[in-house]
Amino acid sequence: MAAPRSLPPDRITRQKIIDSALKLYAQNGIDGVPVRALTTDAGVNVAAVHYHFGSTEALAEAVFGELSERLNAQRVMALDAITAGAAQAARKPAVGAIVRAFVAPYVGPEASTEGRLLAQLILKHRLSPSPMTERVVGKHFDPMAKKFVAALLQALPEVPAGVMAMRYMLMVSTVVLSLSDRGRAQRLQRLAGKKAASEDLQTMEAALVDFIVGGLRAPVSGP
Repeated sequence: MAAPRSLPPDRITRQKIIDSALKLYAQNGIDGVPVRALTTDAGVNVAAVHYHFGSTEALAEAVFGELSERLNAQRVMALDAITAGAAQAARKPAVGAIVRAFVAPYVGPEASTEGRLLAQLILKHRLSPSPMTERVVGKHFDPMAKKFVAALLQALPEVPAGVMAMRYMLMVSTVVLSLSDRGRAQRLQRLAGKKAASEDLQTMEAALVDFIVGGLRAPVSGP
């Protein structure tokens, strides 16, 4: 998000650092951006990073907090429209529509490198949670997750709440692992041969939605 010209110079510098961090994290991974590369890209000095954020971890938290808040707000807005429309029509919300709202920041028509960066953050939290990722997930993801679980329970009331919460977690895992697999295209080519499915985002979105909807709708096994 480019810094608006109307911001005070101090805020403009802060936003320039965040914008550069977003770009470089997306290009090189969360842990692959030296401070010098960041300051060069942002056109600031190292002191500016420490002045505005205090540490590189605090910078990462600010970057992912802003990114998570923005993309998750889009998801919640789409979800609210789905549930409101279903309520107005006196019907259950469509499972496929709920899932598409969830995966949109990652592979939908408006998806960008930011969506894949968001997936990297979630995967990092799953594999090696830290106080920073705990704070970001607790503040920006847990409230959204509860909304999605509630909507899925409206759509599939036969699924117990505890089971649906687990299926939501499996949905998240499916999405973030799929998008974080950098060797996916080559692996798909080896498995399917020359007629492998396209790797474009539209194809990826359709495959993810179909797979996840099938899992969410699956009968619940006995104890």
